[in-house]
Amino acid sequence: MPMKKRLFIILGMLLLCISLNAQTGDTLINQALQLFETRHLNEDNTDESARILEKTLQTEPDNLTALYKLSQIYYTIADHAPTKQEKLHCFNKGIDYAQKAIRIDSGSVWAHFWYMANLGAATQLKGIFSSLASVSEVKREINLVLKLDPVNVWALNAQANVYYELPGILGGDLDKSIEILQRAIAIDPNYSILYISLANVYIKKKDYRNARFYLNQVLTLENPHPLADYVIDDKPNALKLLRQIQGK
Repeated sequence: MPMKKRLFIILGMLLLCISLNAQTGDTLINQALQLFETRHLNEDNTDESARILEKTLQTEPDNLTALYKLSQIYYTIADHAPTKQEKLHCFNKGIDYAQKAIRIDSGSVWAHFWYMANLGAATQLKGIFSSLASVSEVKREINLVLKLDPVNVWALNAQANVYYELPGILGGDLDKSIEILQRAIAIDPNYSILYISLANVYIKKKDYRNARFYLNQVLTLENPHPLADYVIDDKPNALKLLRQIQGK
């Protein structure tokens, strides 16, 4: 066989192997994402999704999607972890994965978002006054996400929650929080957590009539998303808050 023809065959085989490996990686990631998005159907789906993505990183350590989705998954695991220590462990893993994603693509909206979300949750858990530097960084990351994607309702919800959580001396502002959340609902009326966030602000203002209105909105959404968050968290939380403010 002529040398030139042999080289073409070898090159073709190499390209085929690269293509097959890429398809395998994409297939695994799609499988992991599907599991995570259907975690309301099986509680084991979250852990299995993380396992698949971590396995993917063994062969594709710079896979951006795998990194920022793992950051999201560990944020979700932390949210339901039973102890403060376990929560912080998961939030820190989420921070680590998101930072790796940012190093690969500094313009990735979701890498920055999940870095901010994990950092913000960890800061809140430790105590805002003991982590003021982190509060400033959370604000910067939210602003960056909204600069990259001005209509990102996830980031708008996070921004509203910062105004809700912080005391007035540090920039907290309930009216500003309401304004942001109403703008986010106008952008995406099916993003269910927005109504929970808005109801919490009205409860803090002791405006229980408006709080009830938005909590009932959660229960009547026709196409809420993300569906897993709605089933596991948002709808149960709406019912719980309605019970808490009953008669007020």
